[in-house]
This record gives sequence, C-alpha cells and structure tokens, in this order.
Amino acid sequence: MALPPVVSIADADAYFATTPRDAEWTAVTDKQIWLNEAYRWLAQLCMDDTKQCCGMSFADAWTAANSELALALSKSPSAIIGGPSAGGTTGAIKRNKLGDLEQEFFDVKDGSVSASRFGPNDPLVLQRFPWIYDIIGCFLNVTKSSGTRVIARVRS
Repeated sequence: MALPPVVSIADADAYFATTPRDAEWTAVTDKQIWLNEAYRWLAQLCMDDTKQCCGMSFADAWTAANSELALALSKSPSAIIGGPSAGGTTGAIKRNKLGDLEQEFFDVKDGSVSASRFGPNDPLVLQRFPWIYDIIGCFLNVTKSSGTRVIARVRS
C-alpha cells in the first residue's frame, strides 16, 4: 500500500477549522515542518487503506491523524525523540535511590491508574500518543497473539 502524500497545510487548516483546536493550530509556526514530522512517524505504521471503518475514509482518517499529531508535536517537540527511554525498565518499580536523589513510583496493578494500551515493543508514536489509535486504529494491521497486541511496523 502506498501512503498518501504528506498532508498539506491547506488540508490541515481545513481539518482544524471544524475542531475546537483551530486557534491552537493557527498559532503554530512552521506548520509544514510539523506535518512532515507527523508523516514520518505515522508512515512507519503498517496500514490497510482498503478497510471499511464505520463510514470514515482512509484519506479523512489519515488527514486527521497527521494533523493532530503535528499539533501535538508542535507543543512537545521531544515527546517521541528525547522522551522516556524505550529500553528502560518495564516492570513496576516501587523506589529508585541514588545518593540523595530518590524516586518513588505507583503500582500499576492497584487499579488507581490506567496503564497505556501500548507496551514497550509497540511503535514509539503509539506509546507516546496512544490516542492516534482512536483515529486510525481501524486501518492498522493489528494481530493478536497470546493475549497481547502485536502491531506490525516497517523500519525505514
């Protein structure tokens, strides 16, 4: 499947004009840079643009996902690269201490905090922005294996 081209500023402007985030998007400088960056991250996901998804076309979902990710990245440029290490400890940790520096963590299993639906082996863009799945998840090639999700991805 060939992905559509990078979302244009005009298409992103038209998309945001129908959302409550229009003022935030209008304030973004260098919109094309953020749209290009969003495209690079979303293009790594394996998608099937021929699926039928509740009446939403792939092109509309693609424009929405790219536009929303571009806005999110403009607000937090280091959210994916420079964010938390994907190779760090993945289990629950009660406390870390190094000299006077001390960190204490919550227990994810106690039900007080909802864990992300994406784990350390899923694509970084979905780990950092799990809401993207709500926009284009229907089009993603997702398989289930032994109770965990495996999302196919392409590395370029």
